[in-house]
Amino acid sequence: MRRTSFADMTCSIARTLEVVGEWWTLLVLRDLFVGLTRFEDICADLGVATNVLTDRLATLVEHGLVERRAYQDHPPRFEYVLTRKGRALFPAIAALMRWGDRWEARGAGPPMMLVHDDCGEVTEAVVVCSRCGGPLESENVVTIAGPGGRVGRGTALIGPLLHQRGSALAAAPDGPHGPAGTGKPERRNRRRKTASGGR
Repeated sequence: MRRTSFADMTCSIARTLEVVGEWWTLLVLRDLFVGLTRFEDICADLGVATNVLTDRLATLVEHGLVERRAYQDHPPRFEYVLTRKGRALFPAIAALMRWGDRWEARGAGPPMMLVHDDCGEVTEAVVVCSRCGGPLESENVVTIAGPGGRVGRGTALIGPLLHQRGSALAAAPDGPHGPAGTGKPERRNRRRKTASGGR
């Protein structure tokens, strides 16, 4: 049975899942990031059926995350190399690793660790604000509608809610950037009031 396509949803998460959300795809990307590039090596590492791996790699090539390069002519053999678009997924892969290490390691510790070249230390992914550098967590951000947002399949309820929140922030006396001079919006209470209609 063919799965439902997310391509027409006005949601960056849904559109990303359209590309990397199939079974095995993230593990294929993991192997590419680790340094396996040849079909037979990825297939042997994952133990995945060849037809499934062929399909997953074809999708990644089609969407520009991976480039297929010939490394042998007789017989023809190809390797698969991450493109700039593909390498841009590394923070997401690293964040999934961190979540799995914390919640699904089953007491054995991390199966794989990251060492930062610049400092030589074992590290983990941390999501921070692109403006102030502070940590981003579900408790200290507010979701609002972006310029590409619209109401439709997949956003029938959250679409209007995001627009409502954005309007409430814009209309606040101190604006979306918080009290004058602080740069720290008092958003937690605003989000609660907006989501409950002010109650």
